[in-house]
Amino acid sequence: MISIKENAIFIADAHENENRRGFWKFLQILKNGEIQTPQLFLMGDIFDLLVYEVKATHEFALPYIELLEELAKKIEIVYLEGNHDFNLANFFTRVKVFSIDKQPLLCKFEDKAHTFAQLAHGDIFLKPFLQFCLKSLRNHYLLCFLNFINNLCDFKITQKILQNQNKKQLVGKINNFDLIIKNRIENYRTKFVIEGHYHQDVLYKFNEIKYLNLATFAYKESFFIVEYNSEIRFHKIELKEA
Repeated sequence: MISIKENAIFIADAHENENRRGFWKFLQILKNGEIQTPQLFLMGDIFDLLVYEVKATHEFALPYIELLEELAKKIEIVYLEGNHDFNLANFFTRVKVFSIDKQPLLCKFEDKAHTFAQLAHGDIFLKPFLQFCLKSLRNHYLLCFLNFINNLCDFKITQKILQNQNKKQLVGKINNFDLIIKNRIENYRTKFVIEGHYHQDVLYKFNEIKYLNLATFAYKESFFIVEYNSEIRFHKIELKEA
């Protein structure tokens, strides 16, 4: 089981692409020692599009992959796959990758109470049809076929996806989000739940369960540092302030 150490950093939904390079800047700062941490948790959708079987998505991400592997020699890096970046295990040897099938990931805080937490990108415990579709999209053979078609049409499929993603509004309030989470929280089995995916930047408490939805890094380059004081705290920092 992974222990969440003090000063661990959590980043969700960086949605890195050719026009958005904040996560690359963060990794450089981490490499140079300007920010120090024993652990880095990547909570999915770090890239706008990165799929192992789809070769057209590799070139942009390879420098990131190499740098993450280099950093993983010194710090523990945990990467929970999202719905924009998946089937990643073959890219990494040192970075610990957890697919949707291994989420929620059970971890333990190093507070005095030894609180357990479950981590997930957020695209789990959805309506059955939607959950089926999301899992089907990760099918190796389907993706190999899509890669073949994408190559055949001169990469127009991946280009279109990336163009749409670049136009996408990354921040917006989800109406009744607290009610949505209240209905989903019963699927978890710990007193602390951490997700990305929804870009809501909120902390709720339902009876004894705390639910944290992380802000999207892509918006203001926000990341979270774990602090152990009288209670577990996720301190949000914007990269420009670091």
